[in-house]
Amino acid sequence: MNTVGILGYGEIGKAIHTVLLQNSTLTIHCWDKNIDILPNQKPLKEIIPTCDVLFVCIPTWLLRSALREIERLLNPETILVSLSKGFEKETCTRIDALFQNVAKINNPLVFLGGPMIAEEIIAGTRTIAVAASNNESARNTVGALFSGTTVSVETSDDFEGVITAASLKNIYALGLGISDAFNLGANAHGILITQALREMMHVVVSHGGRAESALGVAGLADLIATAQSPNSTNYTTGIRFARGLAPLRGSEALNTLPCITKTMGSVIADLPFLSAIEAIVLHKADPEKTIKTLISHA
Repeated sequence: MNTVGILGYGEIGKAIHTVLLQNSTLTIHCWDKNIDILPNQKPLKEIIPTCDVLFVCIPTWLLRSALREIERLLNPETILVSLSKGFEKETCTRIDALFQNVAKINNPLVFLGGPMIAEEIIAGTRTIAVAASNNESARNTVGALFSGTTVSVETSDDFEGVITAASLKNIYALGLGISDAFNLGANAHGILITQALREMMHVVVSHGGRAESALGVAGLADLIATAQSPNSTNYTTGIRFARGLAPLRGSEALNTLPCITKTMGSVIADLPFLSAIEAIVLHKADPEKTIKTLISHA
């Protein structure tokens, strides 16, 4: 396994490229729809069929069209690695289903999650990620690509738990951004982190995953990193939302929230923080009053 493709050269695509350049055994091809970003890129028809591993670094709102573009070009043995988290907004199709059902792609699929703030990775700071898959060989192969780099990769067979935790993390980071907009202090932030973790564990288990995945790098570690970084889209979107400002760029959390709450059913009654975020974002509840009430009853 020595030929790697990176589909999408936004922040996370560039970060993955930066890290994998530390592995001198790899041949790496990058592609982006914006040729101004990569003016000398090869066409997809020359890149995709050659890849042993393909990192798909595409936002959920563009993922369906991207998969349609590559499905006919894929080698059936190519391992696909998704960096996308959450659901397709229009259909509430979760990202793994987009790969496996919508695009009719049967390749081994690995989800890569964890505290991976792109700007920090590009700057060379160390972090830990998790490669989750039902395919043992695929997840081990992806983990091995990062050996000796500044990103240490754990592996997990709890695909359901890891991908659910990662999807929820974005929503709770949004909620913590809303709370922090009102300068309620570090104590309130800590209370809400704890409440978010309780709820993530509850949802992960109810979806057939293991609670430990919510406690791991794709859950708690990523939540803490995301819910304090000025480079986090979802966290800063929450701050801006509380202040009546539009997002600066697309937010996975805003796309995922209606879909995740729709799948909760009666379980949402046991998730006060998620319910508060839903009330604020989807039903225009007063943000400050709602968050303060939540904290007072925590």
